[in-house]
Amino acid sequence: MPVPAECHTDDYVVEATFDAEQWFSQASDEEIVDLASCGWGGDYAADRVAEFIAGFHEQVSSVFIYLRIVAYKKDRPGYECFIDPAAAMTWIGEHRPHLLSRVQSTIE
Repeated sequence: MPVPAECHTDDYVVEATFDAEQWFSQASDEEIVDLASCGWGGDYAADRVAEFIAGFHEQVSSVFIYLRIVAYKKDRPGYECFIDPAAAMTWIGEHRPHLLSRVQSTIE
């Protein structure tokens, strides 16, 4: 079941869309709860999703290549990653139903 996600550099020079299911499949329960508690993006928990996926996905990898290229700049950009909340909850419901109540309590 796909879990749509996207990441982009802060200057939007490089953007990537991807399926985060591979990350969810290998993530610990705590990592998933952390991701939910930050609102599914824009925080370190979501950054770890993009960092993991970069090892398998050329577009996501290009985000990090670009960041290395511009690392010398004074105002060098960072990046953000966001995961589709509805798809993530559906994935959790199907694959880790024991987490549903924990995740729901962190996002309410």
